[in-house]
Amino acid sequence: MTGTSGPAEATVAAGRWHVLGAGATACGPVRRENQDAFRVVPMEGVGMGLILADGMGGHSGGGEAAQAAVAAAADRLAEPDGGGDRLREAVSLANDAVAGVRRLLGGNPGTTMIAAVVAGGRLTLAHVGDSRAYLLRRGEATQLTSDHSLTGEQVRAGTLAPEAARHDPRRNYVTRALLGDPVEPDVAELRLDAGDVVVLCSDGLWEPLADVEIAGLAGAPAAPGASSRQLVDAALAAGSTDNVTAVVARLDPV
Repeated sequence: MTGTSGPAEATVAAGRWHVLGAGATACGPVRRENQDAFRVVPMEGVGMGLILADGMGGHSGGGEAAQAAVAAAADRLAEPDGGGDRLREAVSLANDAVAGVRRLLGGNPGTTMIAAVVAGGRLTLAHVGDSRAYLLRRGEATQLTSDHSLTGEQVRAGTLAPEAARHDPRRNYVTRALLGDPVEPDVAELRLDAGDVVVLCSDGLWEPLADVEIAGLAGAPAAPGASSRQLVDAALAAGSTDNVTAVVARLDPV
């Protein structure tokens, strides 16, 4: 199972910007199935959508939940109508798709999700779970999302250092996910500068790689396709035991 469908790499011209996006994924050395999924969604004349989902913890049906969620969100982002709250609607439709997987397969499949839109020199993010988004600017990586996990709650409370979250034994206890029940994503928006790089990644990538390593690999002048593959390879070389996925987008002036 590859973890992806649709284009894995795309370039879109939107106004005075070119948005280049790509992704890569690997099953890793321990899992028998890749339950991560991603999609790069060209939005011609608007920008680019980026989606990443991580099926829940090896549970039966986690891969199906992630694939269904990504497909539903991608369909919404690809619609030419930009009306409404596009990202919230994408996450809601993804959650509905997970509900359908649960009805079909039974059990408790679920998934994390990050959906992002790079458009008009701005980045908009919606996320549920412990997959992460980073902004790389001038060689530094800034984490844009807060993990919805027991460890993430401790980091926000100031009782655990952010770097310690990578190895805390409770880091995989996710407190918010797409499970078919009502769920509210965290939504954020920020302005982008020329040359900025956005990275979405599953916990199989951010756990073994420090922020400075992510910045060094994805912030290099390489194209997003090469950067995403380098990130995945580096996480595996660093000992990741999970599925590993990276989605990378760069904003360049026309």
